[in-house]
Parts: sequence; C-alpha cells; structure tokens
Amino acid sequence: MSIGWIVGSNLATVVLLAGIISLFIGIRKNNHRRWPWWFIGFGVAALVSAAINYPGT
Repeated sequence: MSIGWIVGSNLATVVLLAGIISLFIGIRKNNHRRWPWWFIGFGVAALVSAAINYPGT
C-alpha cells in the first residue's frame, strides 16, 4: 500500500512550508536564524526520498 508514501510526502511538505514561511518572517523582521534552513533542507531531502521510493517505480 502507498499510505506510507502519502504520509511521508505530506509531512515533508508541511516541514518544507514551515521552513519557508519561518524564513520569510525572519527576513521581514530582520531576525536571521539558522533553523528554517534546516527545515527546508530536511523537507527537500524527504521529498526527494519520497519520489525515489514512490510505489511502482
């Protein structure tokens, strides 16, 4: 079943969006943090992993 792929890709998308939104808020407030970049990197890596492990490929 592809439930694991669906949950993983959704979680990766949420983490990626949280990182991007936090990065824009930090830039807007002139508050530069490092953790949004970690979230973005983790989200991209998880989406690449989900695409590689997509059922049927």
